[in-house]
Amino acid sequence: MDDETRLTYGSLPPEAALSLLGNDVRTTILWTLSEARGGDGPPPILPFSTLKERTGLDIDSSRFNYHLQELTGTFVERVDPDTRDDAQLVSGMAGPKTDGFRLRPEGTTLIRTVRAWSIDGDGSRARVELDQECHHCDGTLIGRYENAIFAVQCDDCDYLYDYNLTPPGIVAASDGRLDRVAAFNRQQRRAFASGICPLCAGPLDSEFQEPAETGYPRSDLRSVLIRRGCAHCGNKDNLTVGEFLCADAGLIAFCHERGLDVTTTPLWELPFAATDRAVTVETTDPWTVTLQIDLAGDRLVLGVDESLAVVKRRRA
Repeated sequence: MDDETRLTYGSLPPEAALSLLGNDVRTTILWTLSEARGGDGPPPILPFSTLKERTGLDIDSSRFNYHLQELTGTFVERVDPDTRDDAQLVSGMAGPKTDGFRLRPEGTTLIRTVRAWSIDGDGSRARVELDQECHHCDGTLIGRYENAIFAVQCDDCDYLYDYNLTPPGIVAASDGRLDRVAAFNRQQRRAFASGICPLCAGPLDSEFQEPAETGYPRSDLRSVLIRRGCAHCGNKDNLTVGEFLCADAGLIAFCHERGLDVTTTPLWELPFAATDRAVTVETTDPWTVTLQIDLAGDRLVLGVDESLAVVKRRRA
C-alpha cells in the first residue's frame, strides 16, 4: 500500500497520528491510561473526572477535554454503554461497561513500545564470557550489550555469531541473561525464517547476499547470507542458511531424533546455524545453496533455491 493511502485504524495518515503526540498533556493522558491498565484484566475504563485527577495536571477541564478528544478515535476510545461503542470485543465480553475512556490497541502498542525500551539505570552490561568455544578458532566467545544491541563475538578471530536489536529488559536480570537473550533471538529469527515480520506481521521480501555486502566482520569465513526485510515497517535481519532452515520441520525432527533440540539450543551453539561450514553455494545466478548436517553418524541434506523453497531433501 502506498504511503498516500496508508491509514491507521483511527483513519489518519501515520504522520498525522504521530503529530497528535506533540503535547505533554496528551502524552500524560496516554501514560496515565497505561498505568491504570497494569497487567491484569481487561483495559480499564476511566471516567473523565477520574482520568483528569490521576494525570495530576493542573489545567481546567475544558483544556483537558480538548486534548483528550484529539486523542480519541486514534489512541484512545470512549466507551459509551448506551450506544455500545467499543473497539475491543474481548474486554466488552468481560463484564458490564461504564462510561469513560481507555487506550485503543494503537495506544496500548505505542506505550508498550516505550515501556519495552525503558529500563532503570544504565542498560549497558559488562562483557560476559560464554561457555562455548568459537567454531572457527576455538577461541573465547564474548557476549556484550550496548546501544540496544546484544552481540556474541569471538574474542580471538572476531567472527560475529549474533548481532540483534534487543530490548534492555532482556538483560536486566543478572541470572539467566544469556538464556533469555538466546530465546528472544531465536524467536525473532524463526519469525524471519517463516516469512513473517516479528514487529508488524507483514510479509517479508528476501534476497541472497554476498557476505562482504553486509559489513559483518570476517566475511572471509562466510559463504552467503539471506537478507529478509519488511516493506511495511522497515524491519529487517540477516540469517545464515542454517538459521533460516532451523524453522524447517524436517530439520527439527532429524535433530530431535538424535538428541538435539534446535528449538531450545542457542543458535551460537549450533555449528550448522552459527557458521557456513556446512553450506555449499551451488549456483549464484540464480542462487541455489545446500546445507549438510552430520549428526550421530547420520546425514541430512537440504537444498534451497532463490525463492527460499526447499527443493532438495535427503537423509543418508
